[in-house]
Amino acid sequence: MSYHRRKFIRDISSSVLGMGLVNPVMSFPYETFSMEEHQETAPVLYFDAFTEIGPRRVSHSRQQTSLLELLAEMNQCSISGALVASTMSVSYDAHFSNLRLSEWLKPYSNLYAIWNILPSITGEFPDVQKLGKLIQEHGIKAVAIHPTSNAWDWQGDYCRELFEWLSDRQMLTIIPSFTELGGWREVDVFLNKYPRLPVFLRNISWAAQRYLIPLIKQHANLHICFDTFQINEGPEYFYQEGLTDQVLFASNAPTMSAGAHRTMIDYAQVPRDARAKMAGGNIIRLLRDIPPPVLSENKSSDSLMHAASMGMPQPVDVIDMHMHILHEGLQGAGRHYRMQNGGPSGVFSLVEKLGYSGGGFMSWDGVVSQDAASGNETTRLALDAAPPGYWGLGTFDPTQFSQEEMSEMIHKVYSDQRFIGMKPYPLYGVEFHDPSYDIWWEYGQKNNLYGLLHNARSDLKETDVLAGKYPNVRWVIAHAANSFPMAEKAIELMQKHSNVYAEITYTTVPLGAIEYLVEEAGADRVLYGSDLPMRDPRPQLGWVIYTRLTQAVKENILATNALEVLKPCMSRLPERNRPVLK
Repeated sequence: MSYHRRKFIRDISSSVLGMGLVNPVMSFPYETFSMEEHQETAPVLYFDAFTEIGPRRVSHSRQQTSLLELLAEMNQCSISGALVASTMSVSYDAHFSNLRLSEWLKPYSNLYAIWNILPSITGEFPDVQKLGKLIQEHGIKAVAIHPTSNAWDWQGDYCRELFEWLSDRQMLTIIPSFTELGGWREVDVFLNKYPRLPVFLRNISWAAQRYLIPLIKQHANLHICFDTFQINEGPEYFYQEGLTDQVLFASNAPTMSAGAHRTMIDYAQVPRDARAKMAGGNIIRLLRDIPPPVLSENKSSDSLMHAASMGMPQPVDVIDMHMHILHEGLQGAGRHYRMQNGGPSGVFSLVEKLGYSGGGFMSWDGVVSQDAASGNETTRLALDAAPPGYWGLGTFDPTQFSQEEMSEMIHKVYSDQRFIGMKPYPLYGVEFHDPSYDIWWEYGQKNNLYGLLHNARSDLKETDVLAGKYPNVRWVIAHAANSFPMAEKAIELMQKHSNVYAEITYTTVPLGAIEYLVEEAGADRVLYGSDLPMRDPRPQLGWVIYTRLTQAVKENILATNALEVLKPCMSRLPERNRPVLK
């Protein structure tokens, strides 16, 4: 006997909702540090364990790739030294390009070349005897390997001599992605095969925690960074697990902002000596015998950058327009997602230290796990636990409920006036301008709500159609700074529709993308969002803080523009749920 899908979802949601905010796994409490203890003395020294210059495939005209752009970013973000790779060492002859990179870096005593190395068996690359002399001559302290990209088999017997030679010399070996070795199983094999070789594995997705965490606990020679591994409470977790010595600071500048990545460490709630190790101490130790870098300080830093560098709450208002929430006590969110302390107590404790004034959040189970009814209840219960300044976004899935059921749910959810936002999701499988959503959008139009759209289409047609059809709704494009092409499409729509805004959060926001949005669409149309706790909010805050924009424009992005989005529906919000302005 078949069981109607809508009835099944309604019944199972009701049973789950009756459980409230379950707490099957209590979060492990970290040591806590007061702001005075965190500040202690001067900012720590930053040494970037991976930067990369050179042309990219399918690049955008605004993409920053040059040595001069790298130097400018290091100065902007007070980075004292860096390892520098060249894309040409992978995309052209490695030996030729390695030597040319070293020539380029000669004038800069705080920059060290990363050489891409290959086995010598094909006659393209020096053997270990000649390589050793060249490495000594050019002062090379770190190398990289690209077995997949450069098409060689690292497991071949002919490679053992090279890796043993590197191991004997404790030469830091950078692996730019786990896929260069094949997969995560092969990473484990490599680390077991060469346990004396210091390995730095980067470009790890935040979604790979269940692969990475066991490996870093098992292999003391494995080192990581937070460039794309922007996991919630990452520095605190690795400190608590006794893994501080295996964490490096690396930014991938000038592709990405060095400031965003230092913000992750500057705000880390760990002792200063642990932050100093992560910021530069660990990589300087691994590089062996380099002269102590001179502490770099940008004398033109504004008050936002200064506060961040000291790990102090932001002195201006910060309103986060893109937040999620888990049930209290949860660390996992299904599929490949793990979110350390992703429930209300963890989330609100962290953002308080950043100086948040408020923000809008939605559930994870209702949005990404596609249980809309459960998710709205998750959000309601989290609002009960939230400090002042926070409001909710509702979500409704037209594939799971009839139009009559959706109408009833919409009126019920928004009868709680703490809900003023609308958050559909692509995983529901229906484009947002489909007529099955109209009943929701019409309610939003009548009640001046706003919508946060993670568009399913790269052409952003959904936002284009909805912005024209429902002018009373402010439509916020989520992740609008995730690439220059995405920014271009968002700019096009913001120039066309006055009720469209761009929200910036993403793991790999390109350096200059936020400035591009501001320049082309206006300083009053760009919003701060973090996507926490899927991503840690600190790098997302850093994307904005370390832009080359004026402080006044940064303040617009961090809060003023959000208040404009909220203004038409602010009167709905209870006083307690309105942003608490400084």
